[in-house]
Amino acid sequence: MSTPPSSSVPVWDWSIRLFHWSMPVLMALLWYYAGEDMDKHMLFAQILISLVLYRVIWGFIGTPYARFSHFVYHPRHIVAYLRASLTPQKPVYLSHNPMGGIMVLVLLGGLLLQAGTGLFATDDIFYTGPLYDYVTGDTAEQMTRWHKRWFYWGMLVLVGLHVCAVLLYRLRGENLVGPMITGRKQAPAEQVADRLPGHTGFPWLRFIIAAIIAWGAVEALFRL
Repeated sequence: MSTPPSSSVPVWDWSIRLFHWSMPVLMALLWYYAGEDMDKHMLFAQILISLVLYRVIWGFIGTPYARFSHFVYHPRHIVAYLRASLTPQKPVYLSHNPMGGIMVLVLLGGLLLQAGTGLFATDDIFYTGPLYDYVTGDTAEQMTRWHKRWFYWGMLVLVGLHVCAVLLYRLRGENLVGPMITGRKQAPAEQVADRLPGHTGFPWLRFIIAAIIAWGAVEALFRL
């Protein structure tokens, strides 16, 4: 039985890859400096929130495979994908597959919740978040509890699920890590379910606009 021909397709632009690999690094730095050096903790938090906001904006105006409209699917498509994925000829998606699209939204939401609660948190001694004065003491206490416990452990669970999913796909013959390094994905042409017309160049103007909006909004937030 011959192997189906495959082609290398540019999928992930450099900003998506930078965002993806920055997240585990920033989360590790935030954990390391929490309670030790809050100035650095807040600096890394500001960078992380800016990157997440950039990713959200890029999901609307970015390169084709990075857009939410390309990998957020109707529930019936998700069910169909789950059924088809059990077959030997499971469909291959150049962008996130229907389940991967859900995970992207959940991870982005989890990061925003974790970072957002930190904006209201306090250690009751030296540190208060930039939005601490805008809520009651009871609310700040609740936000602090969520930030330190529930959402923190929730993020670890989500990251663990993400890693397990990547390993599972690797065992089934689909490499998700390589394309997030090189930006290109190798896939049998007849199995690809979401191929787009070729795109030329990187949209630098849209990138600059998204970056300025993201960093400017977070900078203003931290100056409140």
